[in-house]
Amino acid sequence: MLPEKVNSVVVNTGNLINSKELKKKAMQTPTEEVFDSISTTFHSWLENLQENDVEDLTSIFCVSPNAIKVNGSDRADLKISVKIFLEDYNCENLKASIQEVMNALDISVIDSLILALPPPSNEEKFNLEKMKPLWTELENFLLQGKCVTLGMSDLDTPELAELYEWTEIKPSVNQVNIESCCVMPPELIAFAKEHDIQLLTHNDSRVLLPNKMLHKILEPAVRTPEDWKISWIVRYSIIVKCRGIIQNKGYLMHTVKNIKE
Repeated sequence: MLPEKVNSVVVNTGNLINSKELKKKAMQTPTEEVFDSISTTFHSWLENLQENDVEDLTSIFCVSPNAIKVNGSDRADLKISVKIFLEDYNCENLKASIQEVMNALDISVIDSLILALPPPSNEEKFNLEKMKPLWTELENFLLQGKCVTLGMSDLDTPELAELYEWTEIKPSVNQVNIESCCVMPPELIAFAKEHDIQLLTHNDSRVLLPNKMLHKILEPAVRTPEDWKISWIVRYSIIVKCRGIIQNKGYLMHTVKNIKE
């Protein structure tokens, strides 16, 4: 059981390509994959935990033994893609998520950075005003040379057009959920073609890891798992360019405890 003073946990699943257990579950959905990989990593870390390891800490970092850093000599041959799943419109969380994955992989540049917006509440539509600070942060990362291309997930044609018209640095990718959209809308294809935006498909749920799954992961470690929530989840993949082979793939998740006043 973690001390009550612990109020922040980051879990790094390491390279799932090296996980024998997950290889046996090849047909998993993204939600099942992130749940199993984070749960396995966290529970394994708990089993090896010594009480004095965390007695003075408020923030915990759980890193899988499968975690590997990028070999700098191979960097030119690799494409590193990162997708960020935010739980709220919080710029500090966005910056932290990017920095955490860069630190975990020991890289200075992300080739493709995709942002998935927080799940809409009460069927709320896309809100450009809430989006602007997040995109400005992404533009800053690109201007600093920390990423090469920026993209979004799940924007329809009017939403993508609204963002495109406002931005200084334009989105170069838009991901479309293949479960909610079996055929790409013609108007989205036309807009993307006109503005040189690549359309990619994905099958991620808007809520990648539901609260009940998070609470199940945390049950062995905290007294009130229902008090915890996710700040962000990052999925990264590293592909060998010339061969199209995924060399490294994994997740990072940050969860925090709601501080009751």
